[in-house]
Amino acid sequence: GKFSDFAKLTQNVKEVHDFSDPSAKLKLTISEALLAIPPYGLDVFETKQVTTVIGEESKINTIDIRNIYALIRNASNEMENALIDVIPETYILDQGRTFTLPPIGVSSSTLSMVAKVHTLPHKIPTAYQTALNSGGINVKRLVIAPFAAAKLLASYSEIPNDYILVDIGSDITMVSLIGNKTLYASRTFEWGGDHITERIIEAFNINEADAEKYKILYGIDKREMNFRAPVCKTDDGEGHEVKHYREELNSLIKSELETFTKQLNSAVDDLLTDYGTTYKKLPMILVGGGSQLHGLVEYITPKVPSETVKVVTPRSFGARNPTFTNCLGMILAHANNPSVYDENHPRFGQVTRDPIK
Repeated sequence: GKFSDFAKLTQNVKEVHDFSDPSAKLKLTISEALLAIPPYGLDVFETKQVTTVIGEESKINTIDIRNIYALIRNASNEMENALIDVIPETYILDQGRTFTLPPIGVSSSTLSMVAKVHTLPHKIPTAYQTALNSGGINVKRLVIAPFAAAKLLASYSEIPNDYILVDIGSDITMVSLIGNKTLYASRTFEWGGDHITERIIEAFNINEADAEKYKILYGIDKREMNFRAPVCKTDDGEGHEVKHYREELNSLIKSELETFTKQLNSAVDDLLTDYGTTYKKLPMILVGGGSQLHGLVEYITPKVPSETVKVVTPRSFGARNPTFTNCLGMILAHANNPSVYDENHPRFGQVTRDPIK
């Protein structure tokens, strides 16, 4: 919940607050935002709340759904953590009738809701909300990042119901257990794509932009060449030219990935402590900007317990890059699930008379 440079972050938020693109003749003022945040200290648990239907003829109305959410909010006052999100799983009516969507207009004397609850230590959401508020942007809703990613991946038919989600960012990696296409638990550790960039900067004595360029251009490059051309040429500080070759770059990247793999396996072990060993063989799905590293899948596959490892890239037009995974999933999550704090969300009014079969 702490930022290394809060002033710089606030300034970056202010720059986003007033966005303009002269070439597109576009000028926007952003006053509200949805924010996907890391699962630091995440606790996921299931709750069941029951309310008496108060509408005419005992027909369920939006106020009954709101009452259920109010019960969960009130219960959260007794919790040590901050309530972040509530994910409805089942609505239960008289005679055991069950629905996946709010059963508006259906007759019942009582309404029960079984839901998963996401909570974080108070300092985490407070830190992020303060950062955005300081930049002039109000946080409309917080969403746990791996839940958002799982929401997007659930829309792809070939993605399994159960898997281990690994989101490799620039500085941190989030490792999550996804069961029945939703988030069950998460762990984080400090390693990201920038760690490789920093190693290249140090070893090659080049600037960050060039180091990032070579990392993306080559990755772990096993191509066989007819000639041995250097990746780059630098100065040793005494006026002598130094050539750096692919073999050296490969060695640097593999060294960092060895560190990454050890931390990844440790995070998976911790994540699955309360589950059987067979869960370790679940497919591993990689997302995030760091997942784009060439040769990453081939390198880590034999070093992790998962039987399969694959990178999944979003398919949305204009956002076909793993860095957009959480953002796209967050949009889906907000459209499909009302925020526990937003009583005016249109989803409260969705009508369904189709029970679960």
